Amino acid sequence: MHFKKIAAIGLAVVAPFSLSGCLLLPGEFNSEMTVMADGQFAFSYKGQIQLVGLANLLNETLDAEGANAEFAAACYGPAPEPEKSEAEQKKEKRREKAEAKAAADAAAADAALAEIAGDDAGTAASKTSQEDFDSEAAVDTAAVAEEAASAAEDAAAEAAAAVEAMDDDYSERECTPAEVEQQKKDWDEQQANAKKEKEQAKKMFAAMLGGIDPSNPKTIDRFTKEVERLAAWNKVEHLGNGLFMIDYATKGRLADDFAFPVIPRYALGNPMIHVTRWDNGRVRIEAPTFHNDADVSLMSLMGAGSMIPGMGSAKNSVEPVEVKGTFTIRTNAKIMANNTDEGPIDEGAMQVLRWDIGPKTFGPPMALLKLAN
Repeated sequence: MHFKKIAAIGLAVVAPFSLSGCLLLPGEFNSEMTVMADGQFAFSYKGQIQLVGLANLLNETLDAEGANAEFAAACYGPAPEPEKSEAEQKKEKRREKAEAKAAADAAAADAALAEIAGDDAGTAASKTSQEDFDSEAAVDTAAVAEEAASAAEDAAAEAAAAVEAMDDDYSERECTPAEVEQQKKDWDEQQANAKKEKEQAKKMFAAMLGGIDPSNPKTIDRFTKEVERLAAWNKVEHLGNGLFMIDYATKGRLADDFAFPVIPRYALGNPMIHVTRWDNGRVRIEAPTFHNDADVSLMSLMGAGSMIPGMGSAKNSVEPVEVKGTFTIRTNAKIMANNTDEGPIDEGAMQVLRWDIGPKTFGPPMALLKLAN
């Protein structure tokens, strides 16, 4: 198993969500929260929730490159020498053996002449003849050496010219049948390995989400039914591509912390709303996803596939839903801090904090309240 590579793919897919701390984002919505000084509260959320680009990341981005790719051989530089037939190879071996035998016979003849030339038992005439022969042999040897040197220089020049021609001629050319066959074999192996690794990455990411796979309607249907069974979830409708229409409402007492949404068995990252109960009756309300941040924008998240080694952006990605809506807090408790543009507005005995969420929202909504107890 290529576990390390699969883990790298999974990390690349999940990394943007780790930075933003969430997998869930709102779409178009309206959310309200009422907090009374005695700790009683009510919260509602009506609108869209999106599992950010889930279908794109798991299906389109992971399959963006190679899913519909077609094999095409490409060759460059000089064509390889044609492979010799079996008959030609045998003929070449016979020629090499004949050349080796001729060289051995020539060496034996040279040895015999050298032995004759070294024999001092001959007559003066024979010695004189031998000296003349040796002189002529020396001249012949020098000529052969000169010719050999010249041939070596010519061979070196030809080799250099061939190398230079190879460097200059690396334009694309037609592939030989053997090259096409080998490249097709390598391409098929790469495609099979890539498909296996992508499937493993999908399973890894889906396992992190409790088995949700937007390409499988059964897992979406199971998830929708499980969430709808939870108290306060009045409506859960899947609109496609990981986008859900939600009607959620609950009320109670802020004895401890509160968060929305929290769905058992599904690791969906940090909640969109969380209320933290501090000491001395203080309550901090935060909505980290109720704004548009360029660093964790939906468009940048949709391009998360470009982080995966060997993969590009999905060509047919579904456009994400813009985070747009309103968040309102009503309270008769003391407001110690908030980041609304207008500050609290009096409505009878209640004070109202309102955030209009859109492209110009500066930072996520935050309010710090002081309860009576």
